[in-house]
Amino acid sequence: MNSKIKKSKNLWELVLADSIDLKNLNIKSFRQVGEDNSRFGSWDPIDPSSRYFKSLLYSNSEILDRKILQNKFPLDSQSIDKKNGNGIGYYLKNIRNQNLGNPPTVNYFDNEVSIDYLLSTEEMYFLDEILKESKIVLEIGAGFGRLAHSIIHNFKNIERYIIVDLEPVLELSKLYLAKVLNTKEFLKIDFISSNDITSIQGLEDGGIDISINVDSFQEMEEPIVLNYLDFISKNSTYFYSKNAICKYHPDLVDIQLKNQNHIDSALNMGLCKDIINIFDSNAIQKARLIYLSKYCPSSFKISKKDSCFGQYLYYYSALYKHK
Repeated sequence: MNSKIKKSKNLWELVLADSIDLKNLNIKSFRQVGEDNSRFGSWDPIDPSSRYFKSLLYSNSEILDRKILQNKFPLDSQSIDKKNGNGIGYYLKNIRNQNLGNPPTVNYFDNEVSIDYLLSTEEMYFLDEILKESKIVLEIGAGFGRLAHSIIHNFKNIERYIIVDLEPVLELSKLYLAKVLNTKEFLKIDFISSNDITSIQGLEDGGIDISINVDSFQEMEEPIVLNYLDFISKNSTYFYSKNAICKYHPDLVDIQLKNQNHIDSALNMGLCKDIINIFDSNAIQKARLIYLSKYCPSSFKISKKDSCFGQYLYYYSALYKHK
C-alpha cells in the first residue's frame, strides 16, 4: 500500500492567486463586508454557508441549557441531574417526531436541536409555571405548529389548544400536527380561521387560561392586532407576547430588497414601528419599554419579562396577567 501523501499546492498560494490581490488592496476599505479581510480571517459576515447559523444554534443551545440548569425551577422539583444537556433536554426529550421536515440540527449533549424546537423550549421554560396550571390555550399565528406540538407533548394537563391563523397556514399546521401527534392529542386542537375568532365556542366556563402570540403580531396591520388584544382582554387570564420590539432598515444587515413596496409594508406592520439600530443596546432598552406598553391588553398588567436568546435580540418575551 502506498502511504505517500499526494503533494499539493500550499493553501495560501491558492488563496492569494485566486481571491486576494494584495498589490491593489485598499487599506481604507479592506475590512468591509465582502472585502479581502473576510478571506484572510474566514469571517465573511454574509457567508452563504450554514456554519454561522449552526454556530449560533449551538451557542444558543448552550446558553439556554445553562439558564435552565441554574434555575431552581422546574428541575429541582423533579430531582433531575443538573449536567450539561439536561436543561433543554427536560423539554426536548418529551417531543416526539420533532425532526419531521428534515431541519438543520446540531447535537448538544445528545439532544438533536433544531432552531424551531429550541425556540419552543425557550418559550415553554418562560411559561412553565403558567402552562402547568392551564387547561385551555389560544395561539394566534401558530405557523406550522411547533409550539402547539411542544406544549401538548410536555403539558398533559392541556385539554384544549385553539389555533387561529390564515386559512392556507391552517392547512399546513393541520397536516404537520396530524403527523407528529397521536389521535388523542390531535383531537385537543381546534383550528379556527383568523376571520372567525369571535365564533370560538365553549369559553363561558372561565375562558382561556393563556393566549399566545409568537413572532406574528409585528406582521399584521395595526387594527387587526388591536382587535386581537381586545378579544384577549375579554377572554383570557394571561397573554404571552414574543415579538419584535421595533423595526430596522434592511441595509443595516446587508439585505438587498428590490421591491420598495415590500420594505414599506413591513415597516408599517404591528404596533412598534420605530426604526432603530437593532445592535445599539441603548436604543434596544428604550424600544423594550415602548413594546411592553403597546402590547399590553386593556385591564392587564405585566407579570414577567425577559430577553430572548434563541431568537433575534430585538425580540422580547412579555407575560401579561389580567388585573
